[in-house]
Amino acid sequence: METELWAIEEELSITGKYLFSSMIKQDTALADIFVSLRKELLLSDTLDYGKLSACRHANGRDWWVILPAFNSNLYYRYLLTPSGIDLVGVQEIGEAVPTGLGQALFSPDGTKHIRFNGISEQAGEFTTIYDFDRCTGLLSNFLQFNYPIGGSGGGAFISKNARYLYTSSTTTLYQYDLWAEDIEATRTLVADYDGHLDPLPTTFFQGQLAPDGKIYIASNNGVTSLHVIHNPDADCPDCRIEQHGIELPTFNAFSIPNQPNYRLGPIDGSPCDTLGIDNIPLARWRYEQDTLEPFLVQFYDLSDYEPAEWLWDFGDGSTSTDTLPQHTFPGYGTYEVCLTVSNANGSGTQCKELEFTMPNSTAEEKQEVVAATAFPNPFRERFSLSLRPGWLPVDAWLEVYDAVGRQVHRQPLRAGVNSVELSGQPGGVYVWRVVQKGQVLGVGKIVKW
Repeated sequence: METELWAIEEELSITGKYLFSSMIKQDTALADIFVSLRKELLLSDTLDYGKLSACRHANGRDWWVILPAFNSNLYYRYLLTPSGIDLVGVQEIGEAVPTGLGQALFSPDGTKHIRFNGISEQAGEFTTIYDFDRCTGLLSNFLQFNYPIGGSGGGAFISKNARYLYTSSTTTLYQYDLWAEDIEATRTLVADYDGHLDPLPTTFFQGQLAPDGKIYIASNNGVTSLHVIHNPDADCPDCRIEQHGIELPTFNAFSIPNQPNYRLGPIDGSPCDTLGIDNIPLARWRYEQDTLEPFLVQFYDLSDYEPAEWLWDFGDGSTSTDTLPQHTFPGYGTYEVCLTVSNANGSGTQCKELEFTMPNSTAEEKQEVVAATAFPNPFRERFSLSLRPGWLPVDAWLEVYDAVGRQVHRQPLRAGVNSVELSGQPGGVYVWRVVQKGQVLGVGKIVKW
């Protein structure tokens, strides 16, 4: 999309001017990728820049592409099929939506369309919610909130279970319950900007639901970190918001991926379920080790394609049919944990090995252990230490030493990625060690700017 700058009521706005399409093909025999159609003009109008969004058609194959006009209640509705992309119609619905910095997106289940616009400290922010029909591509049930707080710019993002909407506007982060009868009444402040500088303010801007079920939020300044909502499927504070929780290897301003839900299947049994595609469940899951009780593990279901039943096998004789079970393992050992999800169309299973292992006892075995990886390197204030996949440490610690061998930091470790804060230390070369019960399982060097 090409853009223009407009001055409207003394506010400078960015608008879209043209919408183009390109087609990229792959020669499967030669594994070559080439552009077969470049910048074909689809639309020339004054458009709401950055608010293009896509959702899979209810037939499970095609895609709806929705694009709003600038400062308007008009929506261009395109349908993308194997034959190409075509304008199906223009819909006018509800009141005009003021244009500002923000996001537009569909809920992961395709039932809602959200459009967020931050205008100014005076005009405030506008959150606009519609129901969406995946068969016809039409919006309905217009709902809009305007709050004159938070400044200009922000974003909107939705939990994987499609229940919770989060909106951000520079210094504040709110949560809504999209399943509630009165959505606006559920508006809850869940985070205020904590004042962190990196070196500019790490305020809230646009976000994105990631494949691991977490939401990552960028800042509207050039910083080296992302905010994280670790459990967005839960009502806050159980959603667990961590500000500037992910250290990036370089500066990032405003940028965050814009991805639709590629694993949204057909609406089985609907009038437009005409292609014979079925929702066959795909099992996916992740886990978190408890920080105080190392044998206690929280499991999170991330499965796709409408599972109706869940069966967890923890590899120790115990099972669960919950979607988010907690389980305490009996002790040291390696356990194969499997999740099987199923519905009327079929089932899918994913298994992973979880290891609660004692330190190796011989020098030969020690050399085979790759316990952790540190990144980014170099780093500014904090770095992340990622433990070997499947290893759940018991009484394991990270030790950090400066260039003259003095220990400057020590912290307990848990499975997955551990955040290491060294903001009070000077720049230079540091050595990190992973130690479990007196045995060194991993060593590395890392540089602080």
